[in-house]
Amino acid sequence: MHRSIARRPAAEIVTAHRQCRLNHPLLLPAITRSGDEDVAAGSTVFSRHMVASASVARCRTAAGPDSRGPVAGPDSRGPVARSGRRCGTRLTRTRPLALTAAAAVLALAAGCGSSGSSGPSATAPAAPTTQVVTSMSGEKVTVPLKIDRIAEQFPAHTVTDIMLGVGPKLVAIPQNVKTIPFLRKVFPGVNGLPELFRSGGKVNMEELLTLKPDVVSTIDGGATLTPFQQAGLPALNMDFDTFDQLVPSIELAGTVYGGTAAAKAREYGAYVNARLKLVQSRLANLPDDQKPSVVHVASYPPLVIDGGKSLIDGWIRLGGGTDSAGGAKGTHVTISMEQLLRWNPDVLVVETPGGDQGLAANTAQSVISEFEKAPGWQSLKAVQTNRVYLNPQGLYPWDRFGPEEALQIQWIAKMLHPDLFKDVDIRAETRSFYQKFFDYQVTDADLDQILQVGTK
Repeated sequence: MHRSIARRPAAEIVTAHRQCRLNHPLLLPAITRSGDEDVAAGSTVFSRHMVASASVARCRTAAGPDSRGPVAGPDSRGPVARSGRRCGTRLTRTRPLALTAAAAVLALAAGCGSSGSSGPSATAPAAPTTQVVTSMSGEKVTVPLKIDRIAEQFPAHTVTDIMLGVGPKLVAIPQNVKTIPFLRKVFPGVNGLPELFRSGGKVNMEELLTLKPDVVSTIDGGATLTPFQQAGLPALNMDFDTFDQLVPSIELAGTVYGGTAAAKAREYGAYVNARLKLVQSRLANLPDDQKPSVVHVASYPPLVIDGGKSLIDGWIRLGGGTDSAGGAKGTHVTISMEQLLRWNPDVLVVETPGGDQGLAANTAQSVISEFEKAPGWQSLKAVQTNRVYLNPQGLYPWDRFGPEEALQIQWIAKMLHPDLFKDVDIRAETRSFYQKFFDYQVTDADLDQILQVGTK
């Protein structure tokens, strides 16, 4: 034992002493500064012996409770050592006992090195690999922190993925998304992706499992998640149903995807809130009798509209209109031409097909060309006053469930109240939006296509 101690370099013994003295204060009376100096000078023994502990105990009683605290400080000659002298205890140099004290210190130093709280050999806790997030429908879902492969069940959310910079991580998409011309221009990689999700979100689970997605973005929560969970795939709903949910849904996607996606989501949220504030401030004092009645036509034939308590109802009202179909609750409600004639709205907004409802992309004019054959078409007030508007379509129809909803509220406000939004240049705003959030330089031809210029 003594020979092994003697072989240890002096610096190692001093280091062991200094590392442990905070955790083992009772050894401090046995190792004073002079003891450290003896070791540094090459001595193989320590200059204090352990029997001094009894003196320390008596001295603490005399010195009061505060004498314990400074012992842990860097100066081992603190109040305890001094109080020992005040008590008349003489700390003698005894080499045999000093060797015993040295052995105790070395043992404790070894203990320090093996403890989990300190020392160079301590094992760091493993970094987390998952996080728990709350979906837009309220479920708590555990997803990987590192997302490299994304399966997208909801058509409009594909555009969110592209905007947040994770388009290259997509491994599966819904049917007909790649038929939208502008989406193919902005993100050519969509052309090579398998359309595993069919109309209504149906999917061959065996095919999906072979793609090994890290997360599945779903069209809804609840029972929609069950088949994915049973297959062992993390799945959550990041979709929004109302305009108020738009920004939170994009920010949730940013959190799930991580990295630069989170920063882009926050930047997008700031943009939406600024444009929303502009629209609302200009329409704040608008009387109800100056709010035109509107019906949004999703498709024809059959005649499908969107009603109250829907995203569409929300942007109609935000844009300074009243929703004639507000009593028809929900989206994609089939009605008769007779019902539309009874509402007889001031304005008709016709959706551009593509992506939604499993429809292949087409122009809004293709819907009008069929619609105008219907009996009673010419009797509609909106037709007679030339207020049938074709809703823009970019990477997705602006009117439905994607990040281009930020442009939709500006477009509809200008369509319904052109005098209040004379300074809002939709073409310029559209060009800036795609440059800012999709890093895509829009051409004039792109703008004509998006805004349906040259059609009714």
